[in-house]
Amino acid sequence: MRKIVTIFLLSIVCSFAFAQGSVRYDVEPAIVRIQEDYVNNWRKVGEINGYRIQIAAYSGVNSRSQAESARNTFNNLFPYTQSYLIYNEPYFKVRVGNYYTRLQAFKDLETIRETYPSAYIVPDKIKYR
Repeated sequence: MRKIVTIFLLSIVCSFAFAQGSVRYDVEPAIVRIQEDYVNNWRKVGEINGYRIQIAAYSGVNSRSQAESARNTFNNLFPYTQSYLIYNEPYFKVRVGNYYTRLQAFKDLETIRETYPSAYIVPDKIKYR
């Protein structure tokens, strides 16, 4: 029995000793060019379809200053979430975040609704990283 345990332990030690080598792989130059082209093309896109959370919309007299005030308040409460002031006639809208999916936006929506109960998710063009 002792010989079996010794052989077993030696085989484990040997497998670790030989497994620590380096791995080398060759990549076709054409594949590297395709990958680089893909990354470069996405960098040029700039904006893609995504989602934001709309926290406020104002129209009428002083609507711009009201929207700027709402945006500044949001920036103080949530400094790590980007906010945007958007004008779509006749409304000044305050939208926040850059989310690729509705699920990502929903996670932040629950937190934002504690302060802005009428906030909701809207489809929008977002910045591509």
